[in-house]
Order: sequence, then structure tokens, then C-alpha cells
Amino acid sequence: MERVAFAMKLLPGKEAEYRRRHAAVWPEMLDALRAAGCHNYSIYQRDDDLFGYFEVDDFERFRAMMDASEVNARWQADMTDLIDPLTDPATGFHRRLTEVFRLD
Repeated sequence: MERVAFAMKLLPGKEAEYRRRHAAVWPEMLDALRAAGCHNYSIYQRDDDLFGYFEVDDFERFRAMMDASEVNARWQADMTDLIDPLTDPATGFHRRLTEVFRLD
């Protein structure tokens, strides 16, 4: 299992809409995440900083499935007016955070 943590940035004045959309994530988006092997997914907020965390058995498989997902493409397009995804140009994914401590 791979633990994935990443950062994003909430755009000014978009907090209420971001929270509203995440209180009602499309069921087909949730299905796509699960089908790609994603579980234990959380997003945290501090001011305009967003921190995501999820677990997946195979990150490359997860990425390939989500990249090919029509519903994910629609969801990402729907988020563009709310967040800066802080995409890492080297990976095409959000800027991943480095784990420095874990207590199992």
C-alpha cells in the first residue's frame, strides 16, 4: 500500500463553494476513485492551503485509471475555478508531500 499526501491552494473567496462541492461529491466520481483503488481519502484545509491524503495499492495504476476517467476529467474541470492544483511539472500530479514521520 502506498500513502499519498499532496498540496493544493484554494483560490481567494472560493472556500464556501469548495466546501459545498465536497459535501456532495458526485457518486460517479466516488465510484471512479474506488475503482482505481483509492481509499482512506481525506482533504484538510488551513487558510488557503489544502492538503490531501489517500492510500492506494498501486499509484501508477491509480493515475492511469483516473487519467482515463471521463468523470475525473469533468471533476477536475469543475475545480479549476476554485483551486490551484499545484501541479508538479515532472509528474503531472499535485505536489506530493514527503513523509517525515509515521506511527503505525
